[in-house]
Amino acid sequence: MKQSRILAVSLVLAFLLPAVSGPKAETIETDHFVVTFEDVGRYYAGIVAKSAERQYTNVVRTLGHEPSSPITIIIAADEKRFMALTREVLPDWSAAAALPGNRIVISPLKGRKIDVERIVAHETVHCVINDASGGRYVPRWFHEGCAETVAGGLGIRGRAYIVWKVLSDDIMSFTDIERVFSRGAQDAGLAYDQSLIAVGYLMKIHGKDVLGAILSGMRDGLEFDAAFERATGVAPKMFETVCAVHIKKTYGWRAVVTVVPGTWTGILILAFIVYAVKKYRTRKILKEWETMEKPGNIIDFSSFPPDDD
Repeated sequence: MKQSRILAVSLVLAFLLPAVSGPKAETIETDHFVVTFEDVGRYYAGIVAKSAERQYTNVVRTLGHEPSSPITIIIAADEKRFMALTREVLPDWSAAAALPGNRIVISPLKGRKIDVERIVAHETVHCVINDASGGRYVPRWFHEGCAETVAGGLGIRGRAYIVWKVLSDDIMSFTDIERVFSRGAQDAGLAYDQSLIAVGYLMKIHGKDVLGAILSGMRDGLEFDAAFERATGVAPKMFETVCAVHIKKTYGWRAVVTVVPGTWTGILILAFIVYAVKKYRTRKILKEWETMEKPGNIIDFSSFPPDDD
């Protein structure tokens, strides 16, 4: 099952990318972003800038950290330029990447520009986490889970696929999620969804401020595992074990009773609405035809009120 949504990905590189020659760029500056664009039009670049600002407050509030400098968003002129800016290390289904130095690179998104606000929010989360961690290692499940918490969501298809994986005893470990790029886009989609569930469960049992508490520990100089344990009282490995139990319990056979019937109920409701609309339109058309086909030499007495005298 191929993921229908666009999967944006964060690059965690140990070095800054060198300058890559390209077309002359223009810029738009906002309170928290500098949008650089190349041959994509100022109107679209303006939409990206406004989208980024709309999501900024939510990202900062969720993570409990504000970047130390503005975030630069580079809108690539074409796919070739996008691959050059990202050193051609991304899988072909990637739409954007968060780079060191509070930078985001976005592909042209041909035919997919409707997703730009979600993509920008996703990548902004990566930049904020990188800024808060001071370059220290942050596991992929936490990175992607936070990003999906702000910008994503577990749809019906994703939920159904997780149920299938649980019943097949084939869910991912945190290590599997770390190696997501060595697998197909389908497994990448599962990794994003499981990361989303993990972070959601983390917030459920430790409170919505736990993400900020973990990043606060990293700002204090702690490595991720130590910061996680300080914020939650448990080691990440222990949380992974508990989270796996939660996923199997929530998306196992019990989910078949709730997810599948719920899906079919939605389909039936939608089918009924479509049927009702078609029936209404058919009646309207038939009525119009009756009016049009009525002989002109016959008096329509229905338009005159009855004479009671």
